[in-house]
Amino acid sequence: MFRKIAKISAVALVLGLAVAVTQGCHHRWHSPEKRAEYIVKKLKSELDLTDAQSATLDKIKDEVLAKRKELQLGGPMLPKEAIEELRGATLNVDKWNKVGEEREKKMSTMRVFFLKKAVEFHAVLTPEQRNKLADLVIKFQSRFDRADG
Repeated sequence: MFRKIAKISAVALVLGLAVAVTQGCHHRWHSPEKRAEYIVKKLKSELDLTDAQSATLDKIKDEVLAKRKELQLGGPMLPKEAIEELRGATLNVDKWNKVGEEREKKMSTMRVFFLKKAVEFHAVLTPEQRNKLADLVIKFQSRFDRADG
């Protein structure tokens, strides 16, 4: 049971990191690279990673950033054409759906890739580090808990 919780917590943290690296925290860091570097530095410090574990985490970070760039996840949520259409008299629903579907496909591809990397990182951690990682996930989640849901 505990192993299952630890694995789920690790995946949740990594997914949270994926969101932070790909989308979130725009106010604090100006680039995905800076956000990723902060997260990696924090994990290395908090989990007291060995040199080999640190190298694995650095490799994963580089691969995630490369995949993000490959999928072109940066930039505006809506393309210029969609914004220009807002100025017109009508909206082309099919066009908007296509934009949304393309973005969802990219995010799905990124999620699958990131989960593989989460498993890779989880595999190099000791049981103590996994426990600490789970605690970090709980701490991170508590910052965003809402009373309404």
